[in-house]
Amino acid sequence: MWTLLLALGVAAAAPQAPATPISQVLTERIARFHGELGLAAKNLATGESIAVSADKRFPTASLIKVAVMAEVFHQMAEGKFSADATVVLHAGDKAGDETVPLNMLHEGAVLTVSDLLHLMIAYSDNTATNLLVRRVGTANVDRYIASFGLKNTKIFRPTFRDGHADVFPEEEREFGLGMTTPEEMARLFELIAQRKVVDRSACDRMLALLREQQDQAMIPRSLPLEADKLAVANKTGWDEEKLPDAKGFRGEIRSDAAYVEGPGLRYVIAICVRRGADTRATVDNEALTTGAELSRMVYDYFKGRAGSP
Repeated sequence: MWTLLLALGVAAAAPQAPATPISQVLTERIARFHGELGLAAKNLATGESIAVSADKRFPTASLIKVAVMAEVFHQMAEGKFSADATVVLHAGDKAGDETVPLNMLHEGAVLTVSDLLHLMIAYSDNTATNLLVRRVGTANVDRYIASFGLKNTKIFRPTFRDGHADVFPEEEREFGLGMTTPEEMARLFELIAQRKVVDRSACDRMLALLREQQDQAMIPRSLPLEADKLAVANKTGWDEEKLPDAKGFRGEIRSDAAYVEGPGLRYVIAICVRRGADTRATVDNEALTTGAELSRMVYDYFKGRAGSP
């Protein structure tokens, strides 16, 4: 009897098997995705990082507009123009046939740089983006982003100018509008969150713009925003792959990056997808639902480690 109790006691006291590392859990989930997916995240309170294919280069689609925003604030800080500087909208400025705000305005409408920033980030307005890119210069955007050590994050041209690169034509041929890695985009959001891009005031304004993002279909989608009092500052991207694969298939480009902040929790996350097999233009697209699931997994992990050394 005592031998049995002793054996049970030893068994009860035996150390539990260590939890599966979060990167392994995420890797196993990503392996079931039909396409290529990379993820990077960092807990800004503890410094802990998560990476799955985080150094792989991905097309950005509209996610690169965060880099454009950074250069706009950089040039404003240098006194080249102000947020109140005006721009006149001409018919030839309108990009694509999307029903985004500026494409619905009449020719001759007068907007400010501040207006254009709001439309570019919150609504991903391509006409607003092109007007800002024209003002600050594509090469200047890339030069400023590279100054932070982000060598693989680049914009190549304005929107809807496929095959007409301002810079790096070979890379534009593969990546389209822009290129990044999950690791570098998460780092850019980290720099903004830490108020290290331009200055504190500029970063505060950039975060305010990112919090107005209208597309909530990936990273914010499954987060307990109201229950846990979370603020999410994010930017998304969506396009079709430029070059077909060996079977002639292009597939989806989807991206989202964010700074998530709540009581006792601060982290950045970037998710990039290319060659997604699901090409449906709905919120049920596999890239969006998988990204939302991964986002919640990262959130739960970081929340569970809040306060850990």
